[in-house]
Amino acid sequence: MTGWVADPGIGWRILLTARLAEPPDRADVGDRLAAITAAQEWPAPPPLRVREDLGALQRELVDADPAPLLVGVSGRHLVLSAHHSAVDGLGLLTLLERLGAGPVRSGARGVGARTTTGGAARTTTRRLREALLHPPARVTPPPGRVTGTGDVLVERTLPGTHRTAALVDAATRAVVAHERAWGRSATHVAIAVGAVRDQPTGAGAPVADRSVLLRLTDVEQLDAEGIAAALASAPVQTPPAGGGNPLLARAAAAGLRALAPRLGSTLLVSHLGEVTAPGVRALSFHPVTAGGTGLSLGAVGHDGTTTLTLRGRASSWNDNGLEQLLEAVVSLL
Repeated sequence: MTGWVADPGIGWRILLTARLAEPPDRADVGDRLAAITAAQEWPAPPPLRVREDLGALQRELVDADPAPLLVGVSGRHLVLSAHHSAVDGLGLLTLLERLGAGPVRSGARGVGARTTTGGAARTTTRRLREALLHPPARVTPPPGRVTGTGDVLVERTLPGTHRTAALVDAATRAVVAHERAWGRSATHVAIAVGAVRDQPTGAGAPVADRSVLLRLTDVEQLDAEGIAAALASAPVQTPPAGGGNPLLARAAAAGLRALAPRLGSTLLVSHLGEVTAPGVRALSFHPVTAGGTGLSLGAVGHDGTTTLTLRGRASSWNDNGLEQLLEAVVSLL
């Protein structure tokens, strides 16, 4: 992840929260955290954070911090926060197991050797053209002046299994309905979907960011079957960059910065799959808020339920506005 692509105003941290059967042993978690960072050859981690208020702990752990891994405890909850340049969502599940939560397995499949969108310079040109001529639909924040900092996190657990295509369909229709309620038309809805090429297995396999991005455009024009087909065939997005030419890289960086409000996607969707974890009672996952509207929809299935999360920037959204948008997604599933 290059510095000019990563918006410095974003913490670039992903969050996994696990409710365990019993409060975690803080000393054991601290020892395991030290062992993980040593094995990964990461800098020594900050001390384990202990807070009574789970929500406050979660918000604290998604604030900007260069540490590859931060861990906190609140009652029976174990909260993992990783910098996305070091760990992806499925990697967080691996780290949860290594921190003593017992076996943790996801049924999520990688995209394998799927084709890419082409070279970095070509991708940059295409994205800049899109930003100028057909920018992705925005999501109108609630009215009123919002002056918060950091991110707003909300979640909802519902019964059953809900696949990524269904989430993209429901989220798109929720955005269209939301914009219609404000007298706006949601055209060129772009949904970014987090995925991985593959994940190494084995007790000693290193953790890293192996994530890739799929991207669907004009999703409001697709029905549920069309979305499923588009996800199955979408190429992996090559990160926009200037390639090996320094002048081209600087020009691309300037263009991307200038058009930042019109770049990115309407929404990011990231599903960790159906997770088997006998020692865990509940799981939730919050992806990053990078790009576009700064909204991300996270999902994880566990024990016959799916927990959905919505994350937005506190400079634009409050709890109530974000909860209403998430409720609209849930009602459409």
